[in-house]
Amino acid sequence: MDVIGVVGLFVGLVIALWLAARNASITGPVITGFALRALLAVIDSAVVRLPGAGDGVGWDRAAAYYARGGVEGTFQYIGAGHFLYVWLMSVIYALFGRSPLLIQSINVTLGTVLIVTIWQLASQLSSDAKAQRRVAWIMALFPSLIFFSSVLLREVAVSLPLAVSVLYLVRWYRERHIRLAIIAVITLLISMAFHSGGLAMLLFAGLWLIGSWIRALLQGRLETLGRSTIALVIGLAVVGVVLASGFGQQKFTGLETGDLAALSERQGNFAQGRTAYLEDLHATSTADLLWQTPIRVIYFLFAPFPWMLHTGSDVFGVIDSMLFVVLVAWTVRNRKAVSEVPVRMLTLGVFGAMAIVFAIGVSNYGTALRHRNKMLPLLIAAAASIPGRRHEAKARAILPLRRSLAP
Repeated sequence: MDVIGVVGLFVGLVIALWLAARNASITGPVITGFALRALLAVIDSAVVRLPGAGDGVGWDRAAAYYARGGVEGTFQYIGAGHFLYVWLMSVIYALFGRSPLLIQSINVTLGTVLIVTIWQLASQLSSDAKAQRRVAWIMALFPSLIFFSSVLLREVAVSLPLAVSVLYLVRWYRERHIRLAIIAVITLLISMAFHSGGLAMLLFAGLWLIGSWIRALLQGRLETLGRSTIALVIGLAVVGVVLASGFGQQKFTGLETGDLAALSERQGNFAQGRTAYLEDLHATSTADLLWQTPIRVIYFLFAPFPWMLHTGSDVFGVIDSMLFVVLVAWTVRNRKAVSEVPVRMLTLGVFGAMAIVFAIGVSNYGTALRHRNKMLPLLIAAAASIPGRRHEAKARAILPLRRSLAP
């Protein structure tokens, strides 16, 4: 028995109980989410290796090898992207011994914290307590979120700091405190250290900051213009430093110059194996890139389609895709309600920017499933927190009454 791993799960349980106690309205989702993730981690570790987490097996071997010389010896292997995740695994192995379940228990705990973080984000997007709890329950029960929070993969190490970054970006938009913008930047950089996908949010946030500054200037809102200017300067400085240094851009190596031949080659490299899609769709010109991108986004978000079923494991992917369809359809159906809440638009903007960046380079639905899971919590927060039509009708009925009673 992996005693250290069991201890890790127990510590995670204590943290989950603490989170549940501090957030009483979502006690059910927090405890249920932790229990499902912990159970799947134990099954993967002690009963049968779950399909779809093959990289984790190799990372476990590499981390054990790096840890052979103690903590000090691991520093020669430190890197970015998945190398950073493997290095952190090796440090833990050097301190406590080789224990895959211990790493999985950390992922389980981070996945549980993610439930609370997205619930907090939903609380910023909607005042409907019922909708907020719905977000927490979806986070707790969404199959792919459970899976990727339970196995030896880095998905939750990317998605949690990304979610925290969006939460503080939304709070900054509402409160305009520079401290919130700084926290948003720091947590985004942490996410980018584990995966390059966060670069899309950085670029989108930079454009959003420019738009906010221009809007404040044109509307003459001097109260917020000063804070917006400081945030804009900080944001553009961070974007400039990141782009100049190459930090968090491992996945974009060779694409910095806008070489479409390199992009086409990468698309071809991803279009390999049983789960490949759009094998013959390569961008060789700017026009190709423009008309192909919407098609690639559709495949990235919704593949595998039912006609792509080949094995039993593909059923998991189809279920995930169908749930994505439901979330996106609900968002489109309630587009008016979405457009009326700027912070919801901001959250969906980050999701959309990341979807475009990932979709352009991915031609494999196995890889797509992993990548879209990194930003899935943002879609859940934005879509599932939209109040139902009955709640909106009630709000419209109450508002005139409140106005008539106002002094």
